[in-house]
Amino acid sequence: MAERIEQLRTVEEVLGVQALAKMGLPLGEASSLPNTAYTSDEFLALENERLFPRTWVLAGFVHQLPEPGSILPVRICGRPVMLVRTKSGEIRAFHNVCPHRGTQLVDRACRRAAITCPYHAWSFTLEGDLKGRPHFHGPDEHDTADDDAVHLAAVACGVWFDFVFVNLSGDAEPFEAYIAPVKACFGDHDLSALKPAGMFSQEVPANWKLALENYIEPYHVFALHPRLLTFAPMSIRTPSSAKGGFFYNEYTVSALESGRGADLPHFPGLDAEQMRRGFWFNRFPSFALEVYADQLVLFRVIPLAPDRTLEEFHIYLVGDAADSDSYAAARADVFKTWKDLNDEDVGILERLQIGRQSPGFDGGSLSPYWDEAPLEFARCVLNGVR
Repeated sequence: MAERIEQLRTVEEVLGVQALAKMGLPLGEASSLPNTAYTSDEFLALENERLFPRTWVLAGFVHQLPEPGSILPVRICGRPVMLVRTKSGEIRAFHNVCPHRGTQLVDRACRRAAITCPYHAWSFTLEGDLKGRPHFHGPDEHDTADDDAVHLAAVACGVWFDFVFVNLSGDAEPFEAYIAPVKACFGDHDLSALKPAGMFSQEVPANWKLALENYIEPYHVFALHPRLLTFAPMSIRTPSSAKGGFFYNEYTVSALESGRGADLPHFPGLDAEQMRRGFWFNRFPSFALEVYADQLVLFRVIPLAPDRTLEEFHIYLVGDAADSDSYAAARADVFKTWKDLNDEDVGILERLQIGRQSPGFDGGSLSPYWDEAPLEFARCVLNGVR
């Protein structure tokens, strides 16, 4: 993670006024973000200070907090946060720091009846209220939580399906408004039928934005993904739509295949056409899902540096398909399908990152047919760092 820069400049100073003016032109004439947005520590610092904290970002998973007292420490754009399941079963988020001397409270996933600071043993309830401060007023003079002003600092938290989101600044749009276009995608897909089947991850030598711009852009499929092209040829593909920070695409294929819709149980109640439908989307900035009749796959990106990103693929399958030995081979096909697809992208992401170091490129020449979504994504980034 890039270190914070003490005096953040304006985005116009970092990227240049002329480059930003090109982003405002109509599609076909416009350029996207200039190279500096993908290569500089300074721009990543802008994103970590102004973009990610001011919106909803995925922080963890409900299944990682299975019972009251479950605590999961996470880092959100460099900040220590902890997710907590309270005694009532609610999931809440707090800054992972003691209000006394600023000690990190929890350093690994655990289950506790209370949260106790390892430095001076101040203790807090799972709801974040002060329980006690040993020897606070002197030797053997203990304070037993009569100070309502002392508590853990809460972080805005929202939960949908198995996903836990946080908003560090506390002033993003209401969570229900943020997640509404996601919910609208699913129609007759009963998410309660899904179970987590596992995940895999890979560090890629590219900026996080390149990974997501590639994810929402179907134009490259014919050049990079031969198996995917056979499954869903260019003739049935359309540009991704882009509206209000929501990037969406779908297609209906002629037949399912192993790893994508075949061999495993389907969402209950889908008709024949719905079973052949695949759809994917990104809710800005980085909540990306792809769905077929038998699976839901979360694509998660975590920026590590301007030129390094951790990619995670979290796979959910229907019912027993997630963990039963009888579906082991078909389940392995799903994982292999996604690993192979990602491997086909990694090399080009590295080349994109290398290209961002060239003075011969600084924003690109965009397709008036295919590139509305990548351009709008770039504009969302620009608006987020202002």
